[in-house]
Amino acid sequence: MSIFKNFICIVTIGLVLIQTAYSQEYAYNVKSYVAESGLETLLTGELQSLIDQCHEAGGGTIYFPPGDYLTGTLFLKSNVYLELLPGATLFGSKYMVDYPNDGLKSLIYANGQENLGIKGKGMVNAQGDAFWRGKKLPLIRPDRCILFEHCTDVSINDIHVTNSPNWNIDVRFCERVWIDGVTITSERDAPNTDGIDPVSSKDVFISNCYINVGDDAICPKSRGDIPMENLVVTNCILISDDSAIKLGTRSDSDIRNALFSNIVIRDTQYGIGMYAKDGGTFENIRFENIHIETTRYDSSNASTPSRVYPIFLDLEKREPDSKLGKIKNIFFSNITIDSPNGNCLFLGQKDSKIENLRFSDINYQLHHRQTFEGNRKPRGVKSLKSEASNDHSDIPAHFTFAYVDGLFIDNLFINDLSEETDHERSMIWGYDIHKVKLSNFQNEMEVPNKKLPQVHFKESSMIEIVSSTPANTKTPFLYLEGTDTKRVYLQNNNFTYLDEVFDYDDLFNIEELIRINNIDPGK
Repeated sequence: MSIFKNFICIVTIGLVLIQTAYSQEYAYNVKSYVAESGLETLLTGELQSLIDQCHEAGGGTIYFPPGDYLTGTLFLKSNVYLELLPGATLFGSKYMVDYPNDGLKSLIYANGQENLGIKGKGMVNAQGDAFWRGKKLPLIRPDRCILFEHCTDVSINDIHVTNSPNWNIDVRFCERVWIDGVTITSERDAPNTDGIDPVSSKDVFISNCYINVGDDAICPKSRGDIPMENLVVTNCILISDDSAIKLGTRSDSDIRNALFSNIVIRDTQYGIGMYAKDGGTFENIRFENIHIETTRYDSSNASTPSRVYPIFLDLEKREPDSKLGKIKNIFFSNITIDSPNGNCLFLGQKDSKIENLRFSDINYQLHHRQTFEGNRKPRGVKSLKSEASNDHSDIPAHFTFAYVDGLFIDNLFINDLSEETDHERSMIWGYDIHKVKLSNFQNEMEVPNKKLPQVHFKESSMIEIVSSTPANTKTPFLYLEGTDTKRVYLQNNNFTYLDEVFDYDDLFNIEELIRINNIDPGK
């Protein structure tokens, strides 16, 4: 028995020694390695030496106790984690000389490393306003706050990133990236302060984040021949001066296999946007359980177009000789939209139609009508000055579609609360769209249309409208236009509240309209 007790004692002492050795070898307290800290003491050299030492010893965590720490670029390495404890703030230098030319100039940078990251309840304050406030263009500033390139198994957890001089977090050509519980904030007029930009990376998880920035909140891109694929974004609150969720504009290669779910979007100009400009294919992308408020530019001036889009999909060439990309297999479900004055716009190309675009359980609410006259679609980049070949943004409609092959809309409810009698809108307008099914459509209108139909199709075919109950207007529910508008079916609809079900122009062949088992007006 005594032998057993001695054995237990030896094992216990051994475990204590191992734990002590582990804590000494793998946990590094910054305060033990720097003589002093604060906003007047630049610690770049000391902190980089500590990172190098930790890496050479096999890795570990470098933790920052409460306090202020000033640094230039830190090169993070494999198996090393920076942990900012509550009350600790890592400040970026205000001087460009402290950001060397290795890669893009960034506050925290890693290239070709693995198993590394940043964590903790502390803050990274890049002091970015020092590079743009009161400065003239072109701005001379660091390129990123946090940048990981060609890295594997990257974790960024719980920290608060603020006041970036440019993009906040950029992960490019990386695999297996976890960004969780992160808060990112920038002033609204801070230029180009994207929140998180996953670029040509694979297996990326973004969850439980609060992002309130002066540009796009989350912006996947692709560069060169490496796709952006396998992206999950969930349980986030996004507030943006531009697009809350923006795919593109840089899209050399594919952006595919992405899921955005359980997201609240507030105070933004564009809720969800796709800008396919560089030849890549946007495919297999889902948006589920998302609430969108486009209140950033709420205007009461009805004589100017709002240029606000809760959802916007666009396909075009950046340059005349650029490759034309594709958009296909895009799904929206359980989406609520509350917009003072916006509309949704979906634009393919004649030679590359949007394929398989699906909506289910969409609730759209509008408060104010503005003119569409003189409207222009957003281009995503200021350098594009040429006139767009597919611009139908001047069409007065809540949902505008052009060049789509496979449009399926189920359970769409539009509530037009506007009390203005001017600037009517159609509910849905489509040009050159084919294989269309609209089912379970309903709407309410504070002021019924007197000029525009509720649904308008031009040069479109294979259209089914089923099980729908439109509100009363003084205009036809459906208007059909063009010689190529063919095979239109109305089935099992309740048209009780209408004065007139349909109308058409001189080019449409009425024999192409088939009506089956509908309840006609006045029945």
